[in-house]
Amino acid sequence: MNKLGRRSKIEFSDLYRFIIGLIAGIIMFFPIYLTVVGGFKSKGQIFVNPFGLPNPLSLEAYEAILIRGQAYWTFLFNSVVVVAGVLLLILTFSMTAGFAISRLSFKGNALLYNFFIMGMLFPLTVAILPLYLQMKSLNLLGSRAGVILAEAAFNYPLSIFIFTGFFKEIPRDLQDACYIDGGGPLMFFYRILIPLSRPVIATVSIIVFIMSWNQFLLPLLVLSDSSTFTIPLGVMQFQGQFTTGWNFIMAFITISILPMAVFYFTLQRQIVSGLTSGALKG
Repeated sequence: MNKLGRRSKIEFSDLYRFIIGLIAGIIMFFPIYLTVVGGFKSKGQIFVNPFGLPNPLSLEAYEAILIRGQAYWTFLFNSVVVVAGVLLLILTFSMTAGFAISRLSFKGNALLYNFFIMGMLFPLTVAILPLYLQMKSLNLLGSRAGVILAEAAFNYPLSIFIFTGFFKEIPRDLQDACYIDGGGPLMFFYRILIPLSRPVIATVSIIVFIMSWNQFLLPLLVLSDSSTFTIPLGVMQFQGQFTTGWNFIMAFITISILPMAVFYFTLQRQIVSGLTSGALKG
């Protein structure tokens, strides 16, 4: 009876967790469902049947955005340029900073690390006014370069924190073996550390990509011309143009999410494969 009681308790606990997870999943994905489905409806269907499937299926909104309109492609190009610039800066400088802090011994090492970590506690909203004044003094207002530098600066602390923690876990014997074979710190970094860091590089890339792609406040602060707007600012402008055309707005939001989703799922597979190969080698 005890075993049967424990088994029934475990089964009830599993069922309880499943129900809670199912309810949480429905709550989380219901807005996404409404957005995706709403883009395939006509304007009348949105108001008559907002929660049901489109009947008949309408491609009017997608044709207007992707074929007849050019605004989306401009916003997409600007977002790609900004995200690519931010990723290039982040991966280049945060990796080298993490390597220097974790693997090299120099005076002020801990102080420098704590300085970067303090940046994680600094809220973006507090820096708006000084950041605006600095951007103005450097003539970066209205340019994509200003957005790239600002977003990279606010992503450095977390990226350096992740890379430093990962590099510290690399066995010291690998570095000593590289030095014995005649290599220096740079050879150890390029030949050994970077190949071993593919999982963490993918992780940081996903985090930075999502944060930069969805960033609204910094582009709003820096950019003023709609020809340089990124996707989030484009969504805002598009909503202003089509206040009552909810099918157009939902279609625009759906196709704006797609590049980020593709990037995420692509690198997610690389993370899993990288961790698995490392486990097998171990």
